[in-house]
Amino acid sequence: MLAATGTEHAMGGHPFDNAFQATPDQIERFRRDGFVKLDGFFNAEVVNTLLDRVEVEMSRAPDNFKSEFSRLKYDFEAEKSDIYDLLARAYFRQALTTLVERDLFLTFELCFELEKNVSKGFPWHVGVQSFGYQRAEEFGCTIWAPLHRVDPTGQRGGMAYVPDSVISGKFIYEQIEPAIVSTLEGKERAGLKTSMEDYFALRSGILNSPTMLEILEQHQVEDDFEPGDILLFNKYVVHRSVMLGEGALPKRAAFVMRFVDANSRYDLQRAKNLEYPAEKYGYKAFTRSHIEIGGPDGASLSHCRYFKDRDRRLVQREPAAAPS
Repeated sequence: MLAATGTEHAMGGHPFDNAFQATPDQIERFRRDGFVKLDGFFNAEVVNTLLDRVEVEMSRAPDNFKSEFSRLKYDFEAEKSDIYDLLARAYFRQALTTLVERDLFLTFELCFELEKNVSKGFPWHVGVQSFGYQRAEEFGCTIWAPLHRVDPTGQRGGMAYVPDSVISGKFIYEQIEPAIVSTLEGKERAGLKTSMEDYFALRSGILNSPTMLEILEQHQVEDDFEPGDILLFNKYVVHRSVMLGEGALPKRAAFVMRFVDANSRYDLQRAKNLEYPAEKYGYKAFTRSHIEIGGPDGASLSHCRYFKDRDRRLVQREPAAAPS
């Protein structure tokens, strides 16, 4: 049984129960920086359940993207009863909604695996792929849970991230990402042939330009993690993978959950923009979930046909007590 920091579940409760409570300092840090590390958020039972879940899904992972990750899987295929049980835990609901100050809706699960001295991971980015179905101005956040130890002074293999107060990726969602397709279309109209490489150069080039790299690397945060610790961060936080270096661990897996504000709306045009490289260049994407959601523009995401068991995906604040 893997150990996880934090308090074990209460006697007689659900195996996923935990006594974790968000502190005022954590609430303030999330407001200020857009991210917060939460020690012991998952107990050992949850960690083992997620390890099993991730291993099953990674056995179905596609063969592309091997240069970034040894295995990467979007669009989980297994049923979600364990995940719904986790979302239903009182500590989970209370901590998450207290930190983000709103009700949330679970959209997708992902998993990533780095191989020692091989996998580069993703460079500096924000989650335009994972939130490319939602209005740019609406809230989204991620739980990133490494399932093996991360030691930034040793083998590393975690993530680096930059506070919102230094650089926010909001401009990528609101300005850069919508302009990519129109830029490529303008070049084509001018008689200049474009390629998939051009698309991805535009998509990742700004955050990985020499000037931006100097700023991001100067202000990056790289925490240590034990299994059970998580990072909660909003969708505007600029972040990157950190390579797993020499050491005892051959691979490092991480489990990810994406959440949106429970009142979020579907943005069909942004979803179509993400389809551009597949339609124009025949790019084999690792997910088409942004299009498969299948709602009309402006529809409530939580009511789009893609999301089954929608009531179990809700993470809601406790109703206020009636006055006595």
